Amino acid sequence: MKIREEQGKVHVAAPAKINIFLEILGKRPDGYHEIETVVQEVSLYDYLSIEKSRGDNTIEFTCSYPNLTTGEDNLVLKAVRLFQEESGVLNGVKIHLDKKIPVGAGLGGGSSDAAATLAGLNKLWQTGYDIKKLASLAAKLGSDTAFFIYGNTAICRGRGEVVTPYPLLSKYNYIILYPRFEVSTALIYKNFKFDLTKKIKDVSFTLQTLLAGDPEKLGAYLYNRLEEVAFRIYPRLDEIKKTLETLGFCGTLLSGSGSALYALYKGEKDQEKIEQKIKDLNIGDVFMVTSDFDDTAK
Repeated sequence: MKIREEQGKVHVAAPAKINIFLEILGKRPDGYHEIETVVQEVSLYDYLSIEKSRGDNTIEFTCSYPNLTTGEDNLVLKAVRLFQEESGVLNGVKIHLDKKIPVGAGLGGGSSDAAATLAGLNKLWQTGYDIKKLASLAAKLGSDTAFFIYGNTAICRGRGEVVTPYPLLSKYNYIILYPRFEVSTALIYKNFKFDLTKKIKDVSFTLQTLLAGDPEKLGAYLYNRLEEVAFRIYPRLDEIKKTLETLGFCGTLLSGSGSALYALYKGEKDQEKIEQKIKDLNIGDVFMVTSDFDDTAK
């Protein structure tokens, strides 16, 4: 994420993520699935404006996306409540969320917004929490929320809350396609059946190719164990992936549990032509992004 201060306000750019690799290792005693995933932030982001408001413990929260609830079940408000409880700071706060990341798309928008809220309040209220402290708070809000505190690229294990940063210097170009419908993460995991006959994929090959910076080689190692169940429940996603695969990308993959898919391509030379070609297919909303989030989120 990227934070800046301006006239008493804190502005936070909260990026989306894609899963480069996602494997299910087994079922945990707490009912969750044990995962191993390589996550990368991309240059599609929501934008939060945070400022002090009058009155103790008053939270004013608005959002540009009318279909997103702004009640207590929203992760932004949960993040505020958690931060207040942890810090003991009960000052009022006003937050506006300019929503750009599609909802229910497997792009981590809600988790990123929650992480951005924690980081923004830390700056606004000058509590001085370091990155490890913020990450520990973020882990309480969701499985992939802690990743957004660290950003860039990371390997996430456990439920996704155990984050090992894996910063990359290489820049990758992607096109994200949102098929204009949401997918329930809970439904996908509920229908996932762990098959002991299937060999667990080794993440090391994906990591090696990520470091190499060659998108053509990386395309061969994009992997998501959840694709199979997501495509079974939502056949339209399978159709869209097959359509993308005919266009000569280095690789295509479902992000997280869906519904968004992405395609990895080489270079930026034909970016506008590629974007227009997919828009003409009218199979979803198109976002051209890179892994270089910091360069775009001014």
